[in-house]
Amino acid sequence: MNKPVIICVDDEPTILESLKIELKRAMGNEYIIETAIGGEDALDLFTDLRENDYEVALVISDYIMPDIKGDELLKQIHEFAPETIKIMLTGQANLEAVGNAIKHARLYRYIAKPWHYEDLKLTVKEAIRSYSQDKQLAEKNSQLERLNQELENLVKQRTAALLQSEEKFTKAFLCTPHAITMTRLSNGSHIEVNDAFCQTTGYSREEIIGRTAVELSLWVDREKRDRLFQLLQKSTTVRNYEFEFRTKSGEIRTALLSAEILDLDGQTCLISVSQDITERKRVEEALQASEAELRSLFAAMTDLIVVFDAQGRHLKIAPTNLNLLYQPIAEMLGKTLHEVFPSSQADILLDRIRCTLATQQTQDIEYSISINGTERWFSAKISPLSSESVIWVARDISDRKEVELALQKAKEAADAANRAKSQFLSNMSHELRTPLNAIIGFSQLLVRDSSLKSEQRENVRIISRSGEHLLELINNVLQLSKIEIGQVTLNKNSFDLYRLLDTLQDMFKLPAQNKSLQLVFDYDSTLPQYIQTDEIKLRQVLINILGNAIKFTSEGGITLRVKGGISGEEEEGSSKRDKENFDSPLFPPAPSAPVPNPCSLLFEIEDTGPGIAPEEIDILFEAFVQTETGRKSLEGTGLGLPISRHFVQLMGGNITVNSTLGKGTVFQFGVEIGLAQAAEIETPQAPRQVIGLAAEQPEYRILVVDDRLESRLLLVKLLKSVGFLVREAENGQQAIDLWGSWEPHLIWMDMRMPVMDGYEATKHIKAHLKGQATVILALTASAFEEDRSVVLSAGCDDFVRKPFREQVIFDKMAQYLGVRYRYEEPTSSSETSSGRSTPLPSQPLTGDALKLMPAEWIEELYQAANSIDNDQLFHLIAQIPPTHTALAKALADLVHNFRCDRIIDLIEEVRN
Repeated sequence: MNKPVIICVDDEPTILESLKIELKRAMGNEYIIETAIGGEDALDLFTDLRENDYEVALVISDYIMPDIKGDELLKQIHEFAPETIKIMLTGQANLEAVGNAIKHARLYRYIAKPWHYEDLKLTVKEAIRSYSQDKQLAEKNSQLERLNQELENLVKQRTAALLQSEEKFTKAFLCTPHAITMTRLSNGSHIEVNDAFCQTTGYSREEIIGRTAVELSLWVDREKRDRLFQLLQKSTTVRNYEFEFRTKSGEIRTALLSAEILDLDGQTCLISVSQDITERKRVEEALQASEAELRSLFAAMTDLIVVFDAQGRHLKIAPTNLNLLYQPIAEMLGKTLHEVFPSSQADILLDRIRCTLATQQTQDIEYSISINGTERWFSAKISPLSSESVIWVARDISDRKEVELALQKAKEAADAANRAKSQFLSNMSHELRTPLNAIIGFSQLLVRDSSLKSEQRENVRIISRSGEHLLELINNVLQLSKIEIGQVTLNKNSFDLYRLLDTLQDMFKLPAQNKSLQLVFDYDSTLPQYIQTDEIKLRQVLINILGNAIKFTSEGGITLRVKGGISGEEEEGSSKRDKENFDSPLFPPAPSAPVPNPCSLLFEIEDTGPGIAPEEIDILFEAFVQTETGRKSLEGTGLGLPISRHFVQLMGGNITVNSTLGKGTVFQFGVEIGLAQAAEIETPQAPRQVIGLAAEQPEYRILVVDDRLESRLLLVKLLKSVGFLVREAENGQQAIDLWGSWEPHLIWMDMRMPVMDGYEATKHIKAHLKGQATVILALTASAFEEDRSVVLSAGCDDFVRKPFREQVIFDKMAQYLGVRYRYEEPTSSSETSSGRSTPLPSQPLTGDALKLMPAEWIEELYQAANSIDNDQLFHLIAQIPPTHTALAKALADLVHNFRCDRIIDLIEEVRN
């Protein structure tokens, strides 16, 4: 810090020097002595010192100076630094100058020239002491002012804080959701209450202030109030005191009260805060009631309820049936699953618990444990209670498991029975279809003999038709088997309904004439000609019912009536519905019949036969069951009607029957149809018969392998008759030997033979490189489609079922060897309308019509026709696009008329 400065001002240097020396002697080194010659120099020095932070304590100035007089100089210095002490030196001083200096510069003293040292010393020291005292006083005053200002600021802050606190308290008091009151302890009168108290009690503040709780009847129980004041007298504070209070409206509510005795403004007061817990009490009471209900429910439950933690530790167990416990409760609580159950079982149960906790999803589990030596089964639901625990609710399902086990055993027994039935049907099919193969096959060979007379040729055809009939019976049995396992489906196609009905009329005309029966087909005027449904199944149903009618009717006649159906809810499949739509002699029509609907067809077949007894109506559609009349006729299998009913149901209808003993029977059924266009319908073409091999072909070597002589003979004769080189073998081993030595182009391989069957022989041949070039076609009497895959997996190139048509054989050989044939020239024929006023036009079916279908489809059609697989044929026909329903109808007609040979001819025509 710089030393204080004393400035000496005079216009005479000698005087300045003398003054400086004496001041140095008098003041020592405590002060800096500066000199200035004249007033201007003094002002510059003064300004420079102050700018450099020097403290100018004293200025001693001469009065008489040429530039600025002493009093004027001191006045200017005083304006800048009033605290600086000013002394004037003058030899010619006058009172005016001194007065002016005192007035404007606050002159401390003046010293006359010449001065005395002691006088100078005393005056200067007194001036310096005065300066120091003034400085200290100024500092004290400044400090006091600062402290005073700080105090004032603090008071203002405290006052503002107090006001803010009071405002907050007031707001908190008034706006808090809890009811607050201030009452005088002496008399209980209310001093202040907040809004919540007013809202809770229903009183206004004006109604409450100055009145007591007793006067307002707030307390429901006065004893509760007295008890509160007793507690306050003991401790001056009460917390969470529950009581009931009455509102202004008289409603009784419950509150929790906290109170404390305080001194406010010199009087003892009671501050109380209460919380309305009425709703909470109601919830608690409801919860308690619910808990009681749950306890009662748990007590009535037979389930086992356990709470587990994440380690599988038993936390809680709530059994109502102690017999469900693996161990006593006391021994299980706190133990883990591994401490209670066998390790393997505990691992499974613990895994489910952890899965439940990880996914926070309910898990279902079935498990068994041994309790008192008895295996018990449980079904459990494991649900998360928290992130660390689950609730396990287990139910004893041992009885259900016993039933399931019994059902499983029954199912296994049923499956075994079904397998046995399937094996039986397979064996029956093989044993019956094999001789039928010879009957039908040799009949076809005989028909090829041009030397036969027409009567002989017709007799052969009768043999063939009889074989076909027997084959149909076999197929019915197999069809029923497929129905039982749900493998029969609806295959819709577009066809000419009139042609179908005319074909049926032609079919049954001769049998009816042979029994002198009248056969009438009556068509309604609303009957559409071109329709869409499953033609094959509709035809089969009509054949079955018409065939039965002719079979069991000895006199009178049979009438088929067909008309458009009815719509909506009226079509219920009932006999009443059908009676309202036909003018039947047995069942007269109702007074008002429903309007026909072209989207369905109604059929009625009425006969004048012996009738059916009422007690036999219910068994009429059961498989293998015949009526008394049927048993007496010694004909039929009892399968036609069950199959017919299933077919009709597939077509959206139902069969009903009404019969009167001695008068006759009426079968009625309806089917749902779609409408088709005439352009979609095509008429089949007459088949062509193979009479030989075309010229310029190699000599084809064909090996026939079959253990049945008649089967080998049939195929050998057929193939030789058209020019093939043929050898035969009666088992698989002989076939392998001949294959090795003769190297046939194609082998017809029977699959079921002694010594070595066709499966093993085929595998052996195909295992050789040379055998890969040999075509092996399987011949089997099996009628089951699943056998096809087994045969093909053995290595056979294709599959033909017995009995086969000759055209199937020829077409397969053409397919795999490229054989070309010569055909018999077709003879023209025309259909007759048989009972219709206008003949139906004949539209020939040619091989070109098949070209619209893919080659793979044509090949599958060939194989199905070759093996006389009607189901597969109908399945393929159903794949024909709707725009070519005429083709579908024509092919379906061929199948219905047992003309698979014609289908084979058409495909052969495409190939050639």
